Amino acid sequence: MLISLQRCLSDLLIQPVCWHCQTPELSAPDREGLCQTCRHRLRLKESGLRGAEPLSWHAAGWYEAELRQIILRLRITPDPAVLHGLCKGLRHALCTRALLIPIPGWKAEARANPLPRLLCRSLQRPSIPVLKRCRPTVGQHHLNRRQRLLNQQGSFRVLEDRLPAIGQGETLISNAAQVWLVDDIVTSGATVMAARDALQTSGIVIHGVICLARTRLAVTP
Repeated sequence: MLISLQRCLSDLLIQPVCWHCQTPELSAPDREGLCQTCRHRLRLKESGLRGAEPLSWHAAGWYEAELRQIILRLRITPDPAVLHGLCKGLRHALCTRALLIPIPGWKAEARANPLPRLLCRSLQRPSIPVLKRCRPTVGQHHLNRRQRLLNQQGSFRVLEDRLPAIGQGETLISNAAQVWLVDDIVTSGATVMAARDALQTSGIVIHGVICLARTRLAVTP
C-alpha cells in the first residue's frame, strides 16, 4: 500500500516525457522513454524487425529518415535515455540468458564509435568485449557487397587471453543460451560476418546480430 502511494506521488511530482517530442507520456507502455506517436514516426515495431540474411538479425528499425539522423547524432553525443527508449522492443524480445559481444570500430579507442557497447548496456544483458580489429580496412560506402566481404575478411581477432579477466567470460559463454553480436548499424553484413568467423574459429557459436538499425536490402553484384 505504502509503495503504491509512493509511486503515485512520484508520478505526480516527476511527469515522464518522451525524449523525442517532449510531450508527457500518459500510458504505462510508454514509460521507457518514447511515446507511441514517436514510435510510429520512427517506424519502430513493437518487437523490432527480424531477418535471416546474411545471418539472423534483429533491429529496432530501418536505417532511414529520422531514425538515421538520431543514430548519427548518438555516435557523436551518446544519450543513454535515448538508447534505452529505442531498444525497448529489442530488450523485451531478447532471451534472458543471452550474452552480447559488441563489434569494435576501426578507429582508435579515443575516437571509436561508442554505440555498440552502450547498446549492450541498454539491452540489460551481460556482455564481453573480446573482439579486436587486427588490420585496417578501407571505407565501404563505395564498395559493393562482394568487395565489402573481401575488405572485412580476417579483420578481427578474439582476445582469448582476456576472457577470464572480464567477469568470468568463459563461464558466461558456456552458460549462455544464445550469443549475439551487437552493432549500431548493419548494412551488407560484411563486418558482422567477419566478426562471426573470428569468434567461431575460437569455438564461440554466434546466434545472430542485434542492431539499432538495418539498411533495406538491395540487390548488389
